[in-house]
Amino acid sequence: MSTIRDVARRAGVSIATVSRILNNDEYFGVTAETKRRVLEAVKELNYKKKNTKRKSTQLNISIIKSFDERIESEDPYFVSLRLDLEYALKKKGIKSKVFELQTFEKNEEILMNFIISSAIVVIGEIKRSQLDFLKSLNDNIICVDAYNFDNSIDYIKFDMKHSVKIVIDYLLKLGHKKIGLLVGRNQIVRNLVDFREEYFIEIMKEYELYDEKFVKVDEFSAESGYKMMREMLKLKEQPTAVFCANDSIAMGAYKAVREWNLKIFDDISIIGFNDLKISQYMTPPLTTLRIDTKIIAEETINVLTELLENKRSYRKKVYLPVELIERESCGSI
Repeated sequence: MSTIRDVARRAGVSIATVSRILNNDEYFGVTAETKRRVLEAVKELNYKKKNTKRKSTQLNISIIKSFDERIESEDPYFVSLRLDLEYALKKKGIKSKVFELQTFEKNEEILMNFIISSAIVVIGEIKRSQLDFLKSLNDNIICVDAYNFDNSIDYIKFDMKHSVKIVIDYLLKLGHKKIGLLVGRNQIVRNLVDFREEYFIEIMKEYELYDEKFVKVDEFSAESGYKMMREMLKLKEQPTAVFCANDSIAMGAYKAVREWNLKIFDDISIIGFNDLKISQYMTPPLTTLRIDTKIIAEETINVLTELLENKRSYRKKVYLPVELIERESCGSI
């Protein structure tokens, strides 16, 4: 049985173009030649259009998460972000459905869902090729907590350089100069260096304090945090403070420090990122940078409704604030 993807390939157009022609979209400008090619392809392939139709009175959002259940279990931040977004949409009476990034490209039913959705919200990093593909399906795309740049879509993110500078300046004020970093690499875009790593190196070099051996890279999990911290503690010269790129990494780092019979705060300072709920109950409570997922969700709704209801023609990049939460894991020297 032929699919809409087959029709698009035969006609030499995007899937979205095929869909809008077959649905007689009155707002879609297309040449007579393009329409002819699409209709000929439909006839040649004997394509049967599914009975799907966009509802004009009910907003319907497709949420694409770029992380799977394993990553969600290792980094609860992403669970909070997704659930807060779903809840905020529900409060506004907006229907939503969640899809995994890894599953959609070859699923005809999911592709049709994207086409008829009012908008697509992508949570987390996404490959440029995947983003371009989504843009061929739907004009209204919002990327949340993603740091690739495309001027044709909306972004909601944090000023990562400013955030990293807050962490480093805080540790410097406490007297630390030997500062380490434990960080992960993106699981979707494998060759993408995390911006926390990039800006940490840049800022530490500006302060003439950068030491390559104090940067450890693995994954954004407690297990990796444990492993990276053990490697750090094996160094002949150790950092006096360590910046963990998320709170899950910090949890693993705590375990490694205890096994080394060292005391957090007295012997080594640890600061996290995200402010997971569990961070305040760690021993000692973790100093961290708060990324409020509820604010992310609320701002996503604001950008979304403005885009759809006010028919905004330009694209926005919204930078949200972060907050240093000072607890008991960082001491002065």
